[in-house]
Amino acid sequence: MARSGGSLAVGSRTLLLLALSHLVVQLIKRSVGRPRPMAGESSSALVLIPDHFSFPSGHACAAMALSVALANAMPALTVPLLFLALLVGFSRVMLGVHFPGDVVMGQAIALISAYPILG
Repeated sequence: MARSGGSLAVGSRTLLLLALSHLVVQLIKRSVGRPRPMAGESSSALVLIPDHFSFPSGHACAAMALSVALANAMPALTVPLLFLALLVGFSRVMLGVHFPGDVVMGQAIALISAYPILG
């Protein structure tokens, strides 16, 4: 059973969380400027690389933000949603586009950003 208001409220909080967490990710990413693991290697990554900066992972942040927001609205889905978010983070490392610390920091930003929005 869903909680925390209707679909519009859940959607609004989710969008706000995504916007806030990605603002933080982009500010840090542009300030730190850490190159991706594939930088300087002759082989190509297995996926399209969105930019040249690795730290923190925007994909891991987005996956965790969505999972936390939806889990807040539908607590019965918490475990599978968090598992999927962790899987996205793991895939970013396996694809060679992020270091493990990039993923952990992206996920942490999503969790920290969720607190003021989701309570």
